[in-house]
Amino acid sequence: MKKIAILTDSSSAIYTIKHDFDNLFMIDLPCFLGEEVFTDFSKNKNEVFYKALEATEFIPKTSQPSVGETLEWFERIRDKGYTDVIYMPISKELSSTYANGFMAKDMVEGINVEIVDTLTTVSVLAEMAMLGAKLAKEGKDVSEIVEEVTSLRQNSGYFVTVSDLTALIKNGRLSNAAGFVANVLKIKPVIELQENGKIASIEKVRTYKGAIKKMIDIVTERFDPNKGVLHIGGTNRPEDITLVKELLKEVFPTAQMKVFSIPATIVAHVGMTSVAIGYVNFK
Repeated sequence: MKKIAILTDSSSAIYTIKHDFDNLFMIDLPCFLGEEVFTDFSKNKNEVFYKALEATEFIPKTSQPSVGETLEWFERIRDKGYTDVIYMPISKELSSTYANGFMAKDMVEGINVEIVDTLTTVSVLAEMAMLGAKLAKEGKDVSEIVEEVTSLRQNSGYFVTVSDLTALIKNGRLSNAAGFVANVLKIKPVIELQENGKIASIEKVRTYKGAIKKMIDIVTERFDPNKGVLHIGGTNRPEDITLVKELLKEVFPTAQMKVFSIPATIVAHVGMTSVAIGYVNFK
């Protein structure tokens, strides 16, 4: 009899979400500040990395789990009695995590491994992973689960803006010249996690609040308040979450909203002043 597990990674921030799925597992994507490595997010959550990031002059970096670590997770899940694991890593356009999964798949024995090109990350990936775990508990087979989580991905969106461009400049997402001009003019980018799994700046707005409103305008065109859930992503700045909630409620007074932490592996690139708005439209 089939026993199916779901494996995702820490870019989903699944470690910050309360759930009861004992068939849902997570592998860490390490973050670096100089020589210091930040992992074990299930235990430490985001706070340790957030605090260190605010106090350092180092440029944060991220990496993918090694092939060996991925293999160990496949074997660990197999040893728990699972016959199948569906691996849902961060978009292959954003990390080599997906590719390393295939190398580990070729090495593991005694368990069937299905790897999904999720084309996404953050809380959208968390929703996909939790849906997969739920469907597995309901007795769905691997192909049915993959079909449904892929459909959910196709009916989702995620947008980020920042009030301070320093992190984007430091890690090379903006050139110093472009960042200097943007800071002087108080221009804020609207960054989209696109359908092709890549991240792109799609708008430039004069103010932080204006960028948030632009994200809401885009979401309004795509979100179904009768079937969907709105995602609000933030760091350790509760005032940002409050502002986004207030602006969203003006447009969607009855829609379901969930608040998620922006995972460390994403904050490493966009910085602590980031705030996000996403959505998933369920069937």
